[in-house]
Amino acid sequence: MSQEEKVSQEETAGDGPENPVGDLVDAFPRFGIYSALDANRPTAEEAMEIQKEKTYEISPTYNMNHLRRGIALIINNEEFHQSTGMSTRGGSSRDVDSMRTALTKLEFKVIARNNMTVGQMKRIFGDISADDHTHNDCFLCVILTHGDDGGVIYGTDGNIPLDDLIAYVLPNKCKNLAGKPKLFFVQACRGTKLDKGMEVHDALGFGPTMGAQKIPLWADMLIAYSSVPGYYSWRNCKNGSWFIQSVASVFERFGQELEIHQLMTKVNYQVAYEFESKSNDYRMNRMKQVPCVASMLTKELHFYPKTPK
Repeated sequence: MSQEEKVSQEETAGDGPENPVGDLVDAFPRFGIYSALDANRPTAEEAMEIQKEKTYEISPTYNMNHLRRGIALIINNEEFHQSTGMSTRGGSSRDVDSMRTALTKLEFKVIARNNMTVGQMKRIFGDISADDHTHNDCFLCVILTHGDDGGVIYGTDGNIPLDDLIAYVLPNKCKNLAGKPKLFFVQACRGTKLDKGMEVHDALGFGPTMGAQKIPLWADMLIAYSSVPGYYSWRNCKNGSWFIQSVASVFERFGQELEIHQLMTKVNYQVAYEFESKSNDYRMNRMKQVPCVASMLTKELHFYPKTPK
């Protein structure tokens, strides 16, 4: 075997003869596709440098200096058609009031809608998708409803996968939200399991201008669920839900100071440590809950106060 053939085999072994140095098989590098013997192909070191240069060009924080903060849509479903088998969600209006106060302080334009059918939810997301968000920092949505396994949430007349609604604000459907944060806060059950919790002792105590960029459709998204998959989500019939009340209180107190992931860590802590169910049914008594945050954000996100323009 010649030296040239040996080098070619070593560089491409296991990955096919046409794969480039750098990102192999799973993702083609942004500098193009090169054959194994292409003299213009970057070396592994050059490929890394190209990737570093492109990374360093990108601002580490989202631009939150647009003219407007953006729309905050609150969907509050309390009453349900009997065919759904879902009960009335008492206390949910308290969640609406708390979130409206917190999000208004963060300078969002709050739009609240009550008791929406599946069709009505689709239509309002269609309207959001068609809106011009050019001068908005981001989009935020709060959904208060019943839910179940498999990522479904309920309208007043039936259920729909949450992903079907989120799809309306992805970059392929809403181009002027591309690259901007899209935040979802979902108060809904994700199953019927109960979290009994357990006693623990914490050893530390309780106490620049860019050119065109290609991004994944689900980038710049944060979805905060009230519970982990498969579990109940708790709500007090008078005081509102554990999760939304915690989001509202943390955002109102720290929203203009802390980064979004710091805010959500505080929310997780508050729900996990400061709430426990109280029920006459022993099977439902003294249960716990912890939110589940899925972050696809690619930069830091702050809600610093806007300066008048």
